[in-house]
Amino acid sequence: MGMSDAEIIDWYVEDGEQVTEGADLVEIEAEKARQVITAPHTGVVRDLQGDAGDVIEVRELLCVIEA
Repeated sequence: MGMSDAEIIDWYVEDGEQVTEGADLVEIEAEKARQVITAPHTGVVRDLQGDAGDVIEVRELLCVIEA
């Protein structure tokens, strides 16, 4: 895993789930540091990209939140 890669550690939501702004969505690890990504706004989670253990590119789309 390079500097532009991150591993999905765990999803805290499921496709179709209603979330509020600031809710925890997913935990990722990059460069030995873990970070929780939160919802930028309230809506319904759609189109989760990847599963726990998958390696993704930093800044890659993780999911869509429909308003």
